[in-house]
Amino acid sequence: MKIEKKLVQNIRQLRKEKGWTQAKLAEKSGLHLTHINNIETGKYLPSLESIIKIAQALEVPVDYLLKGSEDNIEDIKIANKPFAERIKLLNALNEKEQEVITEVIDAMLTRKKILDFITSKEAIIGK
Repeated sequence: MKIEKKLVQNIRQLRKEKGWTQAKLAEKSGLHLTHINNIETGKYLPSLESIIKIAQALEVPVDYLLKGSEDNIEDIKIANKPFAERIKLLNALNEKEQEVITEVIDAMLTRKKILDFITSKEAIIGK
């Protein structure tokens, strides 16, 4: 499934699971109702800033909006040993510090996925 279609599907599904209307999601995210409607109907792909606001409103990581829950956390293997050790140490941080780290990681992953998406679109149209 294309990433933009998955994004739209996940936003709509999470909003409905919370029992929210598009207006409620707009209010919670600080975005305009028309903007939310255009995103959910696939009229345009939201900006990184909008994706982050929607993820925060829905209380999910940005990566979840883009991918869903396809990965099982217990099955994750990290090949880079120093990186894996740092990940383990994150449990020692307090909740607020972990939230900050999560937001940074989410932003970096979202940026990468958007750049990959743009690159793939440019390859298709031959730029």
